Parts: sequence; structure tokens; C-alpha cells
Amino acid sequence: MEQSRSWFNLVDEPWVSVVYDDGTAQDVSISTLFTDAPVIRELGGDIPQQKLPLLRLALAILYRAYYGGVEQMTDQDWRADWAQTWVDGHFDMDEVRSYLQRFHDSFTLFDPERPFFQTPGLEYVTEKEYDPVSEIIADVPKPDKYLFSLRAKGAVHDISLAEAARWLVFLESYDTAGIKTPVAGNTHVNKGKVYPPKGAVGTGWLGAIGGVYLEGQNLFQTLMLNWCLLSTGGRGDGLPLAGRENDKPLWECSPAGPDMRMLDGAEGPASLFTWQDRRIRLVPNADLSRVQGMVICYGDGLTAVNKQDFETMTAWRENAKQGKKLGLSQVPLLPQTLDSSKALWRGLEPLLKFTTEMGRDLRPGVVGWVESVRELIASSANPLTTVAIHAQGLSYGTQNSVFDDAIDDRVDIHASLLRHDAPAVSTVLEVVRVTDEAVFELSKFVHSVEQSAGDKSKDARARATSADVKEEAYDELDPLFRRRIANFDPSQDYAAYGQEWRDEVHRILLAIGRQYLSDSAASPFALHDAGMAKRISAPGSEAKYANALNRLLGKLHSVR
Repeated sequence: MEQSRSWFNLVDEPWVSVVYDDGTAQDVSISTLFTDAPVIRELGGDIPQQKLPLLRLALAILYRAYYGGVEQMTDQDWRADWAQTWVDGHFDMDEVRSYLQRFHDSFTLFDPERPFFQTPGLEYVTEKEYDPVSEIIADVPKPDKYLFSLRAKGAVHDISLAEAARWLVFLESYDTAGIKTPVAGNTHVNKGKVYPPKGAVGTGWLGAIGGVYLEGQNLFQTLMLNWCLLSTGGRGDGLPLAGRENDKPLWECSPAGPDMRMLDGAEGPASLFTWQDRRIRLVPNADLSRVQGMVICYGDGLTAVNKQDFETMTAWRENAKQGKKLGLSQVPLLPQTLDSSKALWRGLEPLLKFTTEMGRDLRPGVVGWVESVRELIASSANPLTTVAIHAQGLSYGTQNSVFDDAIDDRVDIHASLLRHDAPAVSTVLEVVRVTDEAVFELSKFVHSVEQSAGDKSKDARARATSADVKEEAYDELDPLFRRRIANFDPSQDYAAYGQEWRDEVHRILLAIGRQYLSDSAASPFALHDAGMAKRISAPGSEAKYANALNRLLGKLHSVR
């Protein structure tokens, strides 16, 4: 094997999984990723949650390749620059190649001095030489922590360099918290164990936020839509995100030592998108052709408080309690995390609703940015009409030390719904809100019928049946909401569209309630608890449910 190949330089070697427009799936190098971006449909990966870390890595390259310590520009110039690249339909590969060549050696996987995304010479102080390769891979079944996997337990002994590189980037973003094995040079060891930095995010950074990004028709558009050159939240419109002199990605910095540090701040998106949450060293086999293990410990600590200036891929929420705890004069913002139990359309409000607190737009920065540049490309050959909001992440259990669930959902919307003043946004969010209330009324109706009069022992069964019917309702509503949101063109009569939408919800929920009652073994003559010491029959509960739907969704002119 040639020495250059054995080091596996990520600029030249294929390792990023992609899907081309024709459906072909393959691995490509970083250089090819940018060259072929207009004909690549989307990023791939071993699991979906590898996509967002890889997207952010590519964005960090763009920030530095185009604007590495750039001169001062006006807000108008930043937007015009972005719009010109969009109109061109491809990246300036002279700029990209020049940058990648300048830092070429920093992208080698096993460079002895600057291994990519790793800490050279990292070693455990215990008898353990390294962790097995299964610890790198999130979907390998383990006794107490795993995601769904098609891999057989114990079957993974080593992996290819390409796959190892993908998991390496993933680990820096999503690694679990919990106790780590001490490494040589770590001064934060407590009784032979290493704990997360106090006050810092214990997981990888992406594990602490509600990761969302925008998707276009191809990878070029997706990268562009998330390439925010100005902040639209945080300190307000106009804070440059590109061209910040000290905003350097991990590969431009000198390798950190093995000790973990508390560095509560990033200089910009390029440094934040490649933040070294962990100290990691991959362990290859003898000829550097496969990876068989790793050494890992905590790296640079980061809190989740007030990172809205540079973190553009999450919504934000106020947290007065945290402000008092930290003694802050202004109420701080924390990331709005994702709920793995809900479809994305049920959580659109923090992503689309323009809420300003103390002059701060709490929507994800990517949403505000696209709103600010959309009109600049409206008359181009490639106007932005539709876009997908894609949410990805992982949820954790047992003090964030294990993976509990995975999140991967997307909703197609008309691009004008990204406008902060679009009345249609209120219409969409209102239909979602009243639908949630209507489904809750359905669950109350089911619980009332299931619970026999005065028999408290059946309450658990009633709650379980109610939850099952509620889940069934959301399953039936899901395709309706995805279709309605995707087809919501605000140029139409949005009030009429919203009412038609509510009517469809109304009919679906009525049908589910009637089918439930038809299948139920409950006697129509038995009385059930209705609160306030009142008793009500099953038909009475149904009538009460129907009235609740009329109140929330409006009366139907006819029931089909």
C-alpha cells in the first residue's frame, strides 16, 4: 500500500457517503463533494444522524475558503455575494481547491502530528489499551446502550477507514456523556474516573440542541441555504458570521493536548461547527488499512447558554431560571431541543413563528437568513419556491450516558412560509395547535368510555387504550398535514385553505371516534365518570366529544 493512501487523506480519498441525482450511492472525497454538489441529491451515511455533522463540516470549509479573514463588508454586500453564488449554480472551485490544498496535510487520518479531528498520542492510563471499534459505532447493539441495528452483536471487529472517518465526525457531535476512562495528561481525574466539565454540555454539541437544517433540490442548494453570512438573531440583524479572523475550524488550529478544557465560546460558525467536544485517537491495524478501536475522553467544554450568535441550526427559548442561577442581567437563551415522540410538523412553531424577545429572533438562524436573501434570487433562473425543513438528532437516557432514541424527520414547505410576517404562517400553526387540542379531546373521550363506572382498577387499561387511539389518530393525520403544509401557497386564499384543512381533520377524528365506539365492548347504557361528580353514558361521551370538535375545528356543513 502506498504511504499517501495509508494515511488516508480525506481531501482526496472517497469517504463521504452521497446519493447522486440518478439514485447512485457512493463515497466521495471532500474535493469531489464540492465539485459534484450540483448533481448530488443529498448526503448519505451509515445512519441518518451522520448527515448533519458532515454538512456542518462542509460549511466550515466554505466559510474559510471564501472568507478566511476577509475585509469588512456591508450587509448588502454579504447578501449580494451569496446571491451571486446561488445564481452561478456552483461553487468557485478555484477558491475551494486552493483552501483545501493549503490545509491538505491536516486532513490525513493518521498523520503522526496532526491527525484529522484527533489528538495525537492519546493513551489511557489504565491497563486498557483502547476501546473496541464497536464503541465508535452508534448502532452496534451493546448490553446497555444501542440504537436499532441490523448488525449482529459482536460481529464488528474492525471497519474501513472511510467508515471510521464518518463515525469520527459523528462522535465529536453526538457522543454520549457519562464517566470516561482517564487518559495520560488529563488533570481532571476523580478517583480514577473522568466526569463531564462542570456546567458544560456533557454530550457532543449537536446532542444538546434541536438540530435543524434546510434542504434544497440538490447538495449545492442545501449547502447554500445553510451558509448564513449574517446573523439574523442573537445580537440582531447584521452580525457577520463569515470572514471572522479568529473563527478557525479544528484543522486550522494547533492540536490540543490531552487535557480537557472549559472554553465557553466559539469565535464563529466555522469553529463551532467543528468544535472538539472530545479528545479522540483512532487505533488502526498494523498496515493502517482498517480501524480496530479508539481512545476517547472529554475535550473542550461548552455551555449551551447564549450561543445564538453563531449557532444557526436550532431554535431558541428563554430561560429566566438559568439567568438567575448564573446571575445574568438579561434573560439567557437556550437551544430548543427536539421531541422524538412528535412528528416535525407538530413542532413547527419555534421554527417558523417570529418571536422577538429583547430584539432577538428566536427562530433558527438558517430560517432568518433565507428570508433575508430569498427576494434577491426571486427573478433568477433558480428562484427558491419550495424548501424542506429537516430535523435530526439523538435523545439520551440515564444521565445522557446512553443513546435512547433517534430523530430524523423532514417537512416540505413553500419557501414564503419562512417570512416572519407571512399571515399564512399563523394559519398553519393555528391548524396544528387546534389539531393537538382536538386529538387530546379524542383521548379524553376514549378514556371516559373505557373507564367503567366506579371501577378504578381499570384506569390503567383506560389510559393505555386512550394512548393507543391517540397514536392512531396522529398516524392517520400525518400524511394529511405533510401534504397540506407542502402545498400551502400563501398566494391563495389561506383562510379558506385553513378551513378546508380543519374540515379534513374534523372528519378524520370523528371517524376514528366512531370506529372506536363501534369496536368497544363498553355498554351504551353504562355510566362513566365525567368529572364534577357527574355520570355520562357512552353516547353522551360521544356527543360531548363532537361538541369539542365543533368548538375547536368549526362546524362541518356536511359529514362525508
